[in-house]
Amino acid sequence: MQDRRRARILAMQCLSQHEALAGDFTVQLDEFLAEEDAPANVQQYARALFNDIVDGREAIDDCINRASDNWKVQRMATVDRNILRVAACELLHRPDVPTKVAIDEAVEIAKEFGTRESAAFVNGVLDAVIKQNNLNAVADTAPPATP
Repeated sequence: MQDRRRARILAMQCLSQHEALAGDFTVQLDEFLAEEDAPANVQQYARALFNDIVDGREAIDDCINRASDNWKVQRMATVDRNILRVAACELLHRPDVPTKVAIDEAVEIAKEFGTRESAAFVNGVLDAVIKQNNLNAVADTAPPATP
């Protein structure tokens, strides 16, 4: 779903700008999204992800920290850190997003925006997030069909 990927990318970019500009960026969020000329549904999902991550950043970062051996969130590259935050938010708070989709999208975005090592790093950390939070069974099983 290209719209969701674009929203994830925008959310990652918004988070990066929020880190650089602190609270000042929150005021500029709508302007930034409008300048990107994205459809309303893309802007809405990007804004929702951004807000969920900003509001729950401590818990999301804690989850990522527990999953990443020898790496603290603040030591990670900005792009990697914010891709992980978007994916972790979806894994933990968006039951409508299948686990495999959240991981695949994060890895593809890391390939596009990160370093040569980013995709493998993101994949490894998210795999650990899934295992630590027992998310496979919840996110990847569809309810049984009723006859």
